Amino acid sequence: MASPVGHVAFGIAAAAVVARATGTPDSAALWLGAAVASGIPDLDVVFPLLGLSKRYHRNATHSLLFAAVVITTGLAVVGALDVEPGLGVEIAWIAALLSHYLLDVATTGPTLGRLGWGIPLFWPVSGRRFYVSRPFLVSDRTESHNLADTLREAREDTVRIVPVAAVVVLVARLLP
Repeated sequence: MASPVGHVAFGIAAAAVVARATGTPDSAALWLGAAVASGIPDLDVVFPLLGLSKRYHRNATHSLLFAAVVITTGLAVVGALDVEPGLGVEIAWIAALLSHYLLDVATTGPTLGRLGWGIPLFWPVSGRRFYVSRPFLVSDRTESHNLADTLREAREDTVRIVPVAAVVVLVARLLP
C-alpha cells in the first residue's frame, strides 16, 4: 500500500499533467491543493482513534461517491471563500484526488489472502473491490497502520514513487 509520501508525489504528478494540458501556471494553490487532495481518501485511518475498527480503511472513503462528495464540498468551499483559483487548478485538484484511487488499485494487500487489495469504487451499491491483477506496487505491510509501518512505507515510496513522479512533473513542466 502506498504511504502518504507516495500518494502526495503521485497526486502532484497527476496535477502537473493536468496543469500542463490546461495551460495552468504554477501556483501555491495548485501544488498545495494537489498535495491535500491526494491524501483525503486516507482520512479513514483515524477511525481506530475514534474507537472504530481498522477494517473501515479503504472502504467508503475510497469510493466514487466519496470522491463526488469531496469534489462538491471543495468547490462549494472555494466558492464561499470567494477565491478563484481557476478551472485548470480545480481540475488538477480533482486529478490529484482521483490519483489516490489509481495508486491504491495498483497495490496489494497480502493480509487479505488475495493478490490485490483494491478499493470498492461503487460503495455502497457494491462492495466489489477493484484492483489490477498484476499490481506494480507490492507491499508487505500489514493492516496495522502503526507509525513504524507508515515510516517504512514512506521510505520505500521515496525510492519507488517519488523519482517517477518527479520525472513526470519535470516532463510536464518542460515540454513546449
